[in-house]
Amino acid sequence: VYGNMKKHQDSKADDIEDLMHKFPHLRIAYIDTIRLNRSGASVFYSVLVKSDGKGAIKEIYRIRLPGNPVIGEGKPENQNHAMVFTRGEFIQTIDMNQEGYFEEALKM
Repeated sequence: VYGNMKKHQDSKADDIEDLMHKFPHLRIAYIDTIRLNRSGASVFYSVLVKSDGKGAIKEIYRIRLPGNPVIGEGKPENQNHAMVFTRGEFIQTIDMNQEGYFEEALKM
């Protein structure tokens, strides 16, 4: 979503960037689509960005994907494409329907 907002100069992308500047440990992962030719062939990248602490957004990683990762529902594929940026033994994703209850965090 952030990539499309940025590409279309949506003001919401600026709001996301303000959050990244305010919270410097926040990282945003998005899918970037680059059109290769006029026939519509595209290449897809999974991109991780952060604030550099000086008012600019810095790209940390860019990983080429074998194809369009969003083939069904958007949310599961979005979480899957961001998995390459995780590290450690555990990862927790909270669904918006779980409403961030403390009990949900304890399930881990």
